[in-house]
Amino acid sequence: MDEEINLLDYLRVINRYRALIITLCVMSVLLTMIVSLLMPKIYESTVVILSSQEGSGGGSLASLPELQSAIGIMGIGQKTSMDIFVAILNSRNMADAVIKRFNLSMVYKAKLIEDARRNLKDVTRISVGKKNESLSITVQDTDPKRAAGIANFYASNLDLMARGLALSQAQQARMFIEKRLQETEMKLRDAEERSVGFKTQHELVEMGEQAKASIGAAAQIEGEITASEVQLKVMESYATAQHPDVLKLRLKIGQLKQQLGKMKSGKESLYIPFSKTPRIGLDLTRLMRELKIQETVFELLTKQYEQAKISEARDTPSVQILDKAVPSAKKCKPKIRVNMMLAGTLSLFIGVFLAFFLEYLKKIKEEGM
Repeated sequence: MDEEINLLDYLRVINRYRALIITLCVMSVLLTMIVSLLMPKIYESTVVILSSQEGSGGGSLASLPELQSAIGIMGIGQKTSMDIFVAILNSRNMADAVIKRFNLSMVYKAKLIEDARRNLKDVTRISVGKKNESLSITVQDTDPKRAAGIANFYASNLDLMARGLALSQAQQARMFIEKRLQETEMKLRDAEERSVGFKTQHELVEMGEQAKASIGAAAQIEGEITASEVQLKVMESYATAQHPDVLKLRLKIGQLKQQLGKMKSGKESLYIPFSKTPRIGLDLTRLMRELKIQETVFELLTKQYEQAKISEARDTPSVQILDKAVPSAKKCKPKIRVNMMLAGTLSLFIGVFLAFFLEYLKKIKEEGM
């Protein structure tokens, strides 16, 4: 019974101040409608990008065993194209390119480039679809054509930046191997000329089979050492000295050098030591070994160089546009009806609270009298 009385008392208070509550609600709704109508219209445009096929950036290099570790360290083929795309889209270089292309500093009335970047970030939304299969870039602007233009520019410039970044990595590897290959080719020619000249001078034709085997084995190992050192240089340009693959390759080079030392000293029983060869034979042995080394290095570097060129020529993660952004005919903001409903609901609660507060003050005043 008390609850019914209290409920009736509440209703009486609301009824007593109904004019205040209704006036407050109507004024709030009308004011919200006027403000919403005066606010600039915002339009939204979205471009949708599909995930490109993985593996285009490093698949060709990974097919060569000598470069598999280097590819892993360089990060080619490890990150998905969507991870790369999102990072590029959120980069400062991308923001500056968009601002410059559409003169957004003037549009946003930003005195500093940092303010323009912040405003651009506020009106841009980047979202990745399920299973990283698609990427949406949504841009809001007061001009529907500019909104669509910015969204499409994001996609086109993303393609250029993604290709440039991946290409620069492949170029660095290719240029380094190319330089070493040119040096090796010159050394190979020099070794060939010196070998032929020595044989002609001393009228030598051939050497023993055991000496040939010793030269071939030693040259093969020295060639592997040189090729491994080239691979190590490529790795060290992308990884720290403590990286597991770098340490593994250093260990391999050390083992090869140790094995080569044993062969030269005669500790390897299968091969005769070079020091036991007659003097002229020793000189010829050294020349033939140098020639064989340069041939081995040249062969290994040629393979690496061809694979590096293939990697550089292959398409890097490319942007495949599913839906281009088009100017929207319908504004996305302000949402006048939603704003009016929110204003009406909020003002209703405020009006009811104000009614009870005024009733409370009235009772305190009556009790004081």
